[in-house]
Amino acid sequence: MKKHIFFVLDYYLPHHWGVETVFEQIITRLLKKNYKITLLTSRFDQSLPSYEHDHNMEIYRVGKTRLSFMVLALWKGLKILSLASDISVIHTSTYGWAIPASIMWILFRKKVILTVHEVFGKLWIMYKWWVLGWMYLLFEKLVFMFNYNLYHCVSRYTMNSLRTLYRIPDKSIEVVYNGVDTDFWSSQQVSEDEILDWKKKNTWNGRYVVLYYGHAGKSKWLDSLVDCIPQMMKYDPDTLFVFNIIDSKRRSEVMKRLKDLEVFWFARQIQIFQGMDKKDLRTMVASCDVVVAPSFSEGFGSVHTEVVAMDKPLITTYVASLPEVVSGKVVFVRPGSSYDILESLLTIKEDQQIWENLPVKNFSWNTTVDAIEHFY
Repeated sequence: MKKHIFFVLDYYLPHHWGVETVFEQIITRLLKKNYKITLLTSRFDQSLPSYEHDHNMEIYRVGKTRLSFMVLALWKGLKILSLASDISVIHTSTYGWAIPASIMWILFRKKVILTVHEVFGKLWIMYKWWVLGWMYLLFEKLVFMFNYNLYHCVSRYTMNSLRTLYRIPDKSIEVVYNGVDTDFWSSQQVSEDEILDWKKKNTWNGRYVVLYYGHAGKSKWLDSLVDCIPQMMKYDPDTLFVFNIIDSKRRSEVMKRLKDLEVFWFARQIQIFQGMDKKDLRTMVASCDVVVAPSFSEGFGSVHTEVVAMDKPLITTYVASLPEVVSGKVVFVRPGSSYDILESLLTIKEDQQIWENLPVKNFSWNTTVDAIEHFY
């Protein structure tokens, strides 16, 4: 039996499409390597059991929301650590349980790895109502006032944010990129018949299909894509804008804007999905003409790397970690510019290959987990 790792995460399966998918990949591979895993996470769905045990993995669930989880997980974590003396490392991530994990280090002398997905700094004030934005910023500052044994950053952009904003010393930082499941996210995994069936089922035949999928948070800058829809309709009324938006605090706001466009002008030009099976999502990506992901900031860019792995043209922004991680058919636009998105969509539709064919970048989950295992 290898080391016993104690993971504390805001969300985990069956919750989907957040950082829990990153830790799903890590934990699955660690279990195959015969690690013992204890996981403390939220009980976001009250129908889920508060305790599960399967082979080398135990799962404890407390609290329904992130706030209640932060409070209840502290007491549950104290109990788990007091009973499980063989726990070697606490592995958590920004932001919810970072401070309690640091306290656990002080109380139990268990070393802590903090996975840092992204650091926002004053961007919080842009993304939130200004009072709330300052509160988030102060909380982020507080998180990084506490000590952790190792800061695992998912990109050099995140590493440099830690260096410049919070003066974290280089000796405490390691950069290990997230992986991309290229065995799954591959155009070879979707047959021509599946694409034809998908287009027929969803009335995509003969349409120029523009896809957005993922969160609707302000950091994703989805508004710039929504803003260009009325203009695009003037040039090509047959363009179809497809949105697959997963749960987030801003989803209802964005959905209302899209619904208003549907009701008053563009019912035939907009399709809205609200999360779907991963395999169906892959078919959706394979069946579209172009994906637009106009993020204002990204710690790694999971959607972006999935799209380029599928060999689809990607319209995105030259900001944050994106120049580090994207490859293949990429068109860079100015952040927040609906005009740039419109121009790029029109040019690609006319079969003009305006994208940069960037060198292929491979992000293997096995390489990622080998590096994390080395930390342990």
